[in-house]
Amino acid sequence: MNQSKGFFKNMLRLALPIAMQQLLVSCAQLVDTAMVTRLGNITVSAVGVSSRWIFLMNLFYFGISSGCATLVSQYWGAKEKDNIRKAFGTAMIFSLVVAVVFCTSLFFIPEQMAKVFTNEQPVIDEAVKYLKIVAFMGLFAAFNQIACTVLRATEKVNPPLFTSIASVLINTVLNYILIYGKFGFPELGIKGAALATTISAAVQAIILFIYIRTAKQVFKAPIKTFFRLSKDFVAKFSKICLPVVFNEGIWAIGTNIYAMVFARQGSESYAAYTVFSSIEQIAFVFFVGICHACSIMTGKTIGEGNENSAYKLAKKFVIMTPILGIITGSALALCREPLLSLLHIETQGAFELTSKLILIYCMWLPVRNIPYTLIVGTFRAGGDTKIGILYDCLSLYLIGIPVVAFLGLYLKVDFHYLIIAMYLSEDILKSVLSIYRFKSKKWIRNLTKTKN
Repeated sequence: MNQSKGFFKNMLRLALPIAMQQLLVSCAQLVDTAMVTRLGNITVSAVGVSSRWIFLMNLFYFGISSGCATLVSQYWGAKEKDNIRKAFGTAMIFSLVVAVVFCTSLFFIPEQMAKVFTNEQPVIDEAVKYLKIVAFMGLFAAFNQIACTVLRATEKVNPPLFTSIASVLINTVLNYILIYGKFGFPELGIKGAALATTISAAVQAIILFIYIRTAKQVFKAPIKTFFRLSKDFVAKFSKICLPVVFNEGIWAIGTNIYAMVFARQGSESYAAYTVFSSIEQIAFVFFVGICHACSIMTGKTIGEGNENSAYKLAKKFVIMTPILGIITGSALALCREPLLSLLHIETQGAFELTSKLILIYCMWLPVRNIPYTLIVGTFRAGGDTKIGILYDCLSLYLIGIPVVAFLGLYLKVDFHYLIIAMYLSEDILKSVLSIYRFKSKKWIRNLTKTKN
């Protein structure tokens, strides 16, 4: 009884601030969407198209930071502070390389980038305005993602939360001022939304940098110690991190292929999907909290050398995931109509389709996040960073994408059937494979025992 009480207390201590941070980010996205919906379906679709590239960029950052967290959480359990600093520095170098590639592409060839997802010229024209400004956000986002991840992996979950609060508040206020031209500022429309996003990311980066430079313990060290890297350490980091980056990359490319199919179903349908995606992210925040708490606690326990305890601990998170899915899905299904009524969606067709997509998501939610908790929260914390690549290739590229593309581009089925097909064809196989892998215990690998 005391062990269960201790588990839940520690889990909530870690999961709640992380979930709250993700909720703030998701609410900011929803506020962005709500404010842009007043500009019409064309502008909403343009933001949706642009967001696919931002989403892809952020997933590369997430892949690097997730691989970094694998090492940092285990080093934290083994009390190896110097290696934590080196992991942080290596992750920053990797992320900045990605940032340069994406930022230059978004700024110099935005029209070509937008055309990947849509052939509607009015949507492309609006997307270009957004992408040329938001391109500058990429550098700040790289630092924010890595810094927040390392802080959380060392059980400092409050600073990322507080910086997110500041960022979201700034983003919301600037959205209102710049999109609609309030308080004497010019009415910038979609450009205002891009400026607000970029400025808020910059402010968060500044606050995080100040905190890290003034913090004690792990981060209280000269900057050069974070980049004092040996060939062996970089090789070890790459061995753990690059499979995660590749995994996130192929998953992101796969989901963007879905988006290419969805965007070709018409601006009204894609506008509905864009609004639905923003609301979906709100429900997802609870699973992000659970997943990251699982990763921190499991990785730390393995780093301490308690591998059997790590398995038992991770098992509790696996059981919690579908239960949380039932609770969250039921709550969202009940409040979906009142929530959508606040967003001023332009057409009734888009409103009804958004409501239908939310209901489908709620019904499937107990299954949807089982492989997410296992692959991202459990296997990666254990050092098993390659298995997710296999599972995504099988479920996404061999089943999910071909089915959705055939139904959407050739059979021209109703839009909501595409979402159902995506969920069923991707999640069932991945869930079965992930559960089998978990039970085998082959994912448990103590990385602190290997040479740096």
